[in-house]
Amino acid sequence: MKACYEKFSIKNTFRCPKCGAALSLSLQSLLCENGHCFDVAKKGYVNLALGRGGSLKYDKTLFESRGIILKAGFYAHILEAAKTLLSEAGAKRILDAGCGEGYYARALAAEGMEVYAFDLAKDAVALAAEGGTPVKLMVADMTAIPLADGSMDAILDAFSPAHYGEYKRVLKDAGRIVKIIPAENHLKELRAAAAPFLRHNEYENGADVEAHFSSHFRLLQTMEAERTFPLTDDLLPHLLRMTPLLFGVDATALPLDTLREITVAAKLLIGEKE
Repeated sequence: MKACYEKFSIKNTFRCPKCGAALSLSLQSLLCENGHCFDVAKKGYVNLALGRGGSLKYDKTLFESRGIILKAGFYAHILEAAKTLLSEAGAKRILDAGCGEGYYARALAAEGMEVYAFDLAKDAVALAAEGGTPVKLMVADMTAIPLADGSMDAILDAFSPAHYGEYKRVLKDAGRIVKIIPAENHLKELRAAAAPFLRHNEYENGADVEAHFSSHFRLLQTMEAERTFPLTDDLLPHLLRMTPLLFGVDATALPLDTLREITVAAKLLIGEKE
């Protein structure tokens, strides 16, 4: 059996999004006892989203540009912080929730972790699967994660919306969650240049996000990761294309002549299922 199918042959882990029964691999499909069938794509992912699509704003072009920015190393310091936290927690089986083009999931798998990952945007998941990967990739809805109760050691949520009820369901007892949110200085240079065009020039109040997180998980610690990078002419268009900050903004109208560096700053919240 080809690796693109065999990686889904894990028992008692995948859950049917239609009826909640266990899914098992049969030839090139995931099947449940009630006859629901989900074919595994040759690229190495399975669509368990029941036809619901992602946001039109998050299209293939956005994910391709974000992939270029990620490959340029702009988020490597955040990835390293997340890897360290998950490794220190002893997590072996990890879910990357809202995985996008798979930057974090692939890196965690390269560390020998068993990684599951999903996004509602099919274009993103297809990009994450390119070239082959051991990551168990799914197109899936965050409000109905197609994984069994208590099946994950840890969850990584990197710059993604969250559904804490589902997170708690799929986490084992005392399982860990690492949620990554923008810190105060994140993209501060771009926000300054675009200030007259933005409805909100500040990110969501970090204290409010932390309080909401703490109402669902026991907050163990927080940490910040920040670096400033030179921004070259070839990378600038990709940064503008990939950030939700500029949704609805005409980037050609921005005064970007002096934008020669960019700060990437994140706050990591580390919690435990009680």
